[in-house]
Amino acid sequence: MNDFADNRGMSRIEKVVRTEGHLIDSGLMRRIFDTIISDGGEFEIIRFDIGRNNDEFSRASLKIAAPDTVAINTILLKLSALGCMVDEEEPVRLGESPADGVVPPDFYSTTNQTTEIHHDGRWIPVENLRMDGVIVVEEHRAWVKKFRDVRKGDKVVLGLSGIKVKPEYAKRDRDDFGFMSGEVSSERKVRLAVDRVAEVIGGNSKRVAVVAGPVVVHTGGAPDLARLISHGRVHALLGGNALAVHDIEAALYGTSLGINLKTGKPVEMGHRNHLRAINEVRRAGSVAGLVTEGVLTSGIMFETVQSSTPFSLAGSLRDDGPLPDTITDMNKAQEHHAELLQNIDVVLMLSSMLHSIAVGNMLPARVLTVCVDINPSVVTKLKDRGSLQTIGVVTDVGLFLHLLAERLVKGR
Repeated sequence: MNDFADNRGMSRIEKVVRTEGHLIDSGLMRRIFDTIISDGGEFEIIRFDIGRNNDEFSRASLKIAAPDTVAINTILLKLSALGCMVDEEEPVRLGESPADGVVPPDFYSTTNQTTEIHHDGRWIPVENLRMDGVIVVEEHRAWVKKFRDVRKGDKVVLGLSGIKVKPEYAKRDRDDFGFMSGEVSSERKVRLAVDRVAEVIGGNSKRVAVVAGPVVVHTGGAPDLARLISHGRVHALLGGNALAVHDIEAALYGTSLGINLKTGKPVEMGHRNHLRAINEVRRAGSVAGLVTEGVLTSGIMFETVQSSTPFSLAGSLRDDGPLPDTITDMNKAQEHHAELLQNIDVVLMLSSMLHSIAVGNMLPARVLTVCVDINPSVVTKLKDRGSLQTIGVVTDVGLFLHLLAERLVKGR
């Protein structure tokens, strides 16, 4: 880095970065400028070539100035996630892991964006993209590992040199979601949102995963989600113990949290119905066992078993039971979730903030996520965690599922 003096005679540090892409249409250039200024830096545009049509990238070079090394490195780290790279064709720096699950202190922390590294004179694509991991290199391959999977002696990418991040740009099949970023309250707007989601999912060309919380059952959305599963519109179901427990409670006893789903009134001793549901599954050995016995004949979990749709239930400290199918080892639950998310194109996140954020961390940015929740802060939290590809639909999840099932399985 080079020291230089500004007009006030203060010593500053500068660095030149370059970036390319749909910088104006996607709002990336504004975010780059905002990032530099908000972290106490200054910038000078050295060159800015604007694309001449919708398919041609814009390219820019910027000189960034900051008061000290910490400030300039902070800015460069944030700009890296926005697709900026130091204007030098330096090779990537590597360091050996000193022990299992431990990496050198100046490790590079990954984003969910398409990433390449400059190694052995070539640009190598990074595989298994996800947030908050490290890049491990072996010969001419590079992939992301979670900290706990790193082994002693692994060659880990360090710093920011030789790393190219390619942010996802606004695509035509996402453009019409603009109106969904604010509050969606009227039925007309909800229908518009559902129509757009249905169009994106398309015929059977898109592979869809659903992340759902028990609110789906509480709001009466279980029959509609079950319809979507039975008609092959869902390719993986992810959630927690509570989703399955309350779905099975509803199927066996007509209640959810002891409330009659038809009348909305409490049922005498209904507070124990979810425990009765757990007991029945444990007696049968599994959800599939209860289906085989002919005891469980409807609901989300019934249709999941009947259609052989893969599912993953992650346990938590709050769980009653849990069900035999629930994975209580968090590392194994993460691995199983990630396995089911391979080759998924769209993820519907239905009223489950913690599971939605966890799944968002596992997804590459190419995967479109649609977050449906009555609480708009859930969408905000997802975006703050880095899942910038998230589209928000602020509405009752039961209404959304009813309209989506009506749209996708109509006449079947």
